[in-house]
Amino acid sequence: MEMEELKKAIEAILFASGERMELQRLCAVLETDPDEVEKAADELMNVYAFERRGIRILKLEKGYQMVS
Repeated sequence: MEMEELKKAIEAILFASGERMELQRLCAVLETDPDEVEKAADELMNVYAFERRGIRILKLEKGYQMVS
C-alpha cells in the first residue's frame, strides 16, 4: 500500500473507532508491517499538529488514538 493510501486508511480507522487502536491491530487490518504503519501514523500526527486541526492523533504506549 502506498504511503498516502496508508495514511488515509489509518485516519479513517482511528476516526471511526473512537478509541485507542493497538499498533498490532492496525497492522493486521491494513496487512502492513509495524514500521510502515508507525511511519504513516507519525506523519499524519505531524500534519494534524502543523495545520492546527481541531482533531489530534495521540501516540500511546501500544497504539494510536484520535481525539478532539
